[in-house]
Amino acid sequence: MTLFGFEVFSIILVWQALLFAALFIGIYWKTRHYPKICIAGYMLVNALYFFISWLNFFGHTELQKLVYPLSFPLLLSFFPLFYFYFRSLTTLKYRVSGRQWYHLLPSAIVLILELPFFLFPSRDAAEFLLRRDVSEAWQWLANYLVWLNRFLFYVFFTLQFVFYFIKFKTNLKLYRIRLELMFSYKENIDLNWMKYLFICILLFFVGNDLTWFIRLNHPWSSLIVFCIGMLIINFFIGYNSLVQHEASEHEILSRMAHYCALHRAMTLPRDGNREKLIVQELQKYQRTALKEETREQILNNLEKLMEEEELFTDPEITLEDLAMKLNVNSRHLSQAINEVYQKNFFNYINDLRIAKAKKMLNGDQHEKLSIEGIAKVVGFQSKSSFYTAFKKTTGITPTEYKGNLNK
Repeated sequence: MTLFGFEVFSIILVWQALLFAALFIGIYWKTRHYPKICIAGYMLVNALYFFISWLNFFGHTELQKLVYPLSFPLLLSFFPLFYFYFRSLTTLKYRVSGRQWYHLLPSAIVLILELPFFLFPSRDAAEFLLRRDVSEAWQWLANYLVWLNRFLFYVFFTLQFVFYFIKFKTNLKLYRIRLELMFSYKENIDLNWMKYLFICILLFFVGNDLTWFIRLNHPWSSLIVFCIGMLIINFFIGYNSLVQHEASEHEILSRMAHYCALHRAMTLPRDGNREKLIVQELQKYQRTALKEETREQILNNLEKLMEEEELFTDPEITLEDLAMKLNVNSRHLSQAINEVYQKNFFNYINDLRIAKAKKMLNGDQHEKLSIEGIAKVVGFQSKSSFYTAFKKTTGITPTEYKGNLNK
């Protein structure tokens, strides 16, 4: 591939980010959906960073002199900005304010550390940007910037990735636990695509570093991996952010706002405050505990409803829907299920679905319907979620269960 081809490829990278940013700004302008402005900010920063990288790759030193100190601060703002987007998807009425801005503090500090670049005379600045020797009088500044950038990219950026990977993993797990308290399904609402995103980023880091070390015989190999990797990652982020439905997001978060505080305390990290919060919430429960007769009535009506109408076969049934059907408070219903059945709403509904699926497999229906067909009948949205729930309950897959019946 020629130098011109790489230049075109790099320009596409910039325009891809700009296009996504424009789309998200347009959606935000129309809907005022806050997550869209968060991801638009992320894309704009990406576009500016890639533009500066493009100037660096192709030796446009006159322009690069003006923006050089911005490169690493922009790079170090990628993860914080995406974290803002993630929080806006998982927290009701979230806004970036107050202490949240501290996530961008490293970028501000690095910007200050990069400002000595402007001390270079014009000629030495150009020589430095072209990776050539500067005059002896300014060699100290060149060494300072080189070692600073190596530390920022190979050490600080890596540590930042690890830090945000842990934060995303912890918060995503907490988000999914809360989903299980209110929803009988996870498809398209569990933000599972973010898990694959971090796997892609990790592979990108490894691939880019490997090609950097072996690029002596293929000087453009690292640029190929960088461009292709970032095109794929940004497209993956942009596409999944576009298909996130703002109405369903708001409904999910609004319902999650009704969760019992005890569940929130139970899912906090294990430290001294966690145990204290659990005790406090248990005391609140004791003061507002359901009367035994009320709890029994709720569960009797629930079991009767499930037996007669089999509402668990509705693939999108929620705790709120069930509470309305029973004409009871959703918190009381959740509390009754948790206290008596010792399981959350998600597992309660899926256990009923698995019980019905086993009956169908034991009868003549399994000869007429495929396993996927049975999964749909009992209320699962996908074959994979049916297999996961079935194995969790029985210890074997539906195929193995069906095979045992035919022996």
